[in-house]
Amino acid sequence: MVKILYFGRLSERVGTQEEHIDLPDNIRTITELKAWLNTYHQLDGILDHDTVKTMIDQSLNHKNSSIIGAVEIGFLPPVGGG
Repeated sequence: MVKILYFGRLSERVGTQEEHIDLPDNIRTITELKAWLNTYHQLDGILDHDTVKTMIDQSLNHKNSSIIGAVEIGFLPPVGGG
């Protein structure tokens, strides 16, 4: 089981800030997880945007890394400034 965190407008879209999910065995990378979550939550591909950042066990991830053994995965939307 993995803890999935959604921040900002992503949590509004999903309807929760946090969930614990038993992922299917074939979900092994960030890209596979994003695709699966987009379908699971009917997100119309919102997690596929390059501006959505991913954290694996509280470390910012900049590539399609393995999530095998991860305890916590967080998705961060782009931050606006001004």
